[in-house]
Amino acid sequence: MGINNVNEQSSAWGAVFRKKPVFFMTVKETEAFFNGKMRRNMELWEDTCTLSSNNTYRRPNTTYEVYDRDKGSAFLDMGFLIKDETSSLKGNLSDENDVDFYNFSIPFMNFQRNHFGIEAYIDMPEGCDYDLTLYDEYGNQVGKAEWDGKGRKTLTIPNWDMQTDKYCIKVENGNGEEISPDDYYKISFHVTENKEHEKTDVIREAFGELHNAYSRKDKNWREYLDKYNAVLRETEQNYIKEMERLHQKQFESLPEEKKYKGGRTVDELLQDMAEGKDLSDAEREYVKIFANLKDFEKAQQKAELKNDFSEDFVKELEQRGLSRDDIAGMRVRIESNGTVTVGGIANDAVREQVQELVEKYSDKMYQYYIGIADSVGNLPGGVYQYATDVQEVRRYLKGVTGENISLENLYLTPDGKIGGLPDKAANLLNKTKDNAKTEQVRDALKNIIGNIRISGGLGIPDFTSQFQFSNGAFSVADSGFAVDVGALDGRLTPQSSGNMYSDMYKYQFKKVL
Repeated sequence: MGINNVNEQSSAWGAVFRKKPVFFMTVKETEAFFNGKMRRNMELWEDTCTLSSNNTYRRPNTTYEVYDRDKGSAFLDMGFLIKDETSSLKGNLSDENDVDFYNFSIPFMNFQRNHFGIEAYIDMPEGCDYDLTLYDEYGNQVGKAEWDGKGRKTLTIPNWDMQTDKYCIKVENGNGEEISPDDYYKISFHVTENKEHEKTDVIREAFGELHNAYSRKDKNWREYLDKYNAVLRETEQNYIKEMERLHQKQFESLPEEKKYKGGRTVDELLQDMAEGKDLSDAEREYVKIFANLKDFEKAQQKAELKNDFSEDFVKELEQRGLSRDDIAGMRVRIESNGTVTVGGIANDAVREQVQELVEKYSDKMYQYYIGIADSVGNLPGGVYQYATDVQEVRRYLKGVTGENISLENLYLTPDGKIGGLPDKAANLLNKTKDNAKTEQVRDALKNIIGNIRISGGLGIPDFTSQFQFSNGAFSVADSGFAVDVGALDGRLTPQSSGNMYSDMYKYQFKKVL
């Protein structure tokens, strides 16, 4: 069902005449619409109930709760805010070092990007100065929100091409000052006219010619495909140039004392970060502009695990009468069901105390693992979603039932419920309403069941989060996967064959979202 604004009842197709893009409802939006839960000025609440919550940058398909005491909660994704400009997402930073991430996709068809632009806004608590940074699906930094004179910050999502449609927003404390977790920010969007449509006119025209030729079964349609591919190659190069111009402009706008004048590369500075070395203000601003999101966050996670987390862990050990030396050579395993095993400690009493502490921080350690381990970080998008869904679901089911439930034996019933579960879990997942955690687990289970069916006997992408403690600090010990993730990706990713899409040029950028 197409709509322009979820609050309007008129035909979606009339949207083009109102100079607005045509939107289509997601499944979640359709459910909320027919249950009478759609209204103006809705507030989506940040996710704080899942394993990774909103502390990791790679969070595809996340939905956010819209609480309604009378009609019950709705669960919508960030893309909904582009469709309904009266609504917003409400979140908060728990402390001055907290960082929040939000993924979203442009919710209208690519060719409409030629006509429309999108602005993102962040309204902040009085006296606060938060940074809102935008990254594309390849991890490139493509925008930083600036004060707009209306008491908020705004940025424009770049319209450099019509292929890129997935983005990540990063919210962090800009000035490092102390903040209160009771202070909330709001993120919203506004659809505008694309005033730089000339940059993508040639793409739209070339695709239109190809589509028309293929539709009418023109025997020379591949000539139009060759022309379109040439346009895509040129667009890819223009995308790089636009990004470089943006980065240079951002660098030149920095105060003189924050302009990095050294000769070290971004990779060298990131390596220093990963090793726990302090960067100067100028070096940090430099990598924030030029570094890839994936590389920056990996270095940041390594540094935090080595320094802050390890120090906090040891301090709690000392409060229990233990020392850093007592855990030298320790090994930690956190299974996908949340079971913790500690090895490398001979003294049983010491090992039991350490295990209690690891169990307390196991979710945080899991976040470090998925941010640092290459076997997880390098997964293609669909397999990454599958693998992290498995971690979420296994922990939930073990916590509810005390058992390890075989995911291969689960199925969807004709009425959309989860079948094959023990009674307690079945009642919780199939009958509970208006609960964000249950909603997320239910969605994850449906995704897992579908992927098992599609992938056949290739197996489930399960992994164990492993760590070692040496030289006074934790580090990740990458355990990898027992299944062939490449073959799994081949099954899960739709493949085009023998049509106009199968030989279309693909950007050489590697996707990280």
